[in-house]
Amino acid sequence: MSAATRSTGRAAAQPAADRRTPSSVDAAAAAEPPYELVDIDRYAVFDNGIIGYVEVIPPLFICYSGHPYPTAVEVAQVFDFAQAVRCVRDAAPRPHDHGRSAA
Repeated sequence: MSAATRSTGRAAAQPAADRRTPSSVDAAAAAEPPYELVDIDRYAVFDNGIIGYVEVIPPLFICYSGHPYPTAVEVAQVFDFAQAVRCVRDAAPRPHDHGRSAA
């Protein structure tokens, strides 16, 4: 999947073996955090609000964790947009991470 396009969820003419059921399409869409183009070369990644950004600087996708953008921290540089979105998701702080000590 390219950075500029997303699946519409509509069934395309495919061989029967490759066809996904509606529930598998919904499950795949639910597993991937939503994202939205917010600037000419930047996507915001959402999970109950903005959790980070993916900046497109061909051939790289730069992954940032945090919000707002000026305070976000670079966490990875990858060559695949879907991987970049996963990196932002994986780098996002989890609610159970707050207030715990590493002792």
